[in-house]
Amino acid sequence: MSTSGADRVDAALRRSRRAGLRNTAARRAILDELARAVGDQGHLTATRLHHALLARGLTVELSTVHRVLAQLVELGIAHTVPVGRTVTFGLADDAHHHAVCAGCGDIRQLPAAAVAASVAAARAAGIEADPSGHPTGVVVYGRCRRCRTTTH
Repeated sequence: MSTSGADRVDAALRRSRRAGLRNTAARRAILDELARAVGDQGHLTATRLHHALLARGLTVELSTVHRVLAQLVELGIAHTVPVGRTVTFGLADDAHHHAVCAGCGDIRQLPAAAVAASVAAARAAGIEADPSGHPTGVVVYGRCRRCRTTTH
């Protein structure tokens, strides 16, 4: 998606406002951090997100971060990708899928076209990949090159 981070945040805030949520400083800051993460790994844990907010000087409780993330996921503005025993969060406004290293937790985004056949196969088998209308995705787990060469 070629939309800027600021545009993505503004669109997400409009969606949350239409859903009846207030546009609080915490919600905007969380969306800013998620938009900023898109260029990096693409996803953040709630704890990492909380630390980023504190580093920006925003006093926000970790429980608030969890609550806002849950609301964003429920609205389809954000999505989750499990990495080991941890859940990461990313913006869900651009259709994509994920490849996750089970060794180090590295997450790489895959374009929707890359797994279109798998989504079509699921649909043909009677499993609708997006029954709620919220963007969902395929997560492929494996080991990255670094983990394959360091782990026997």
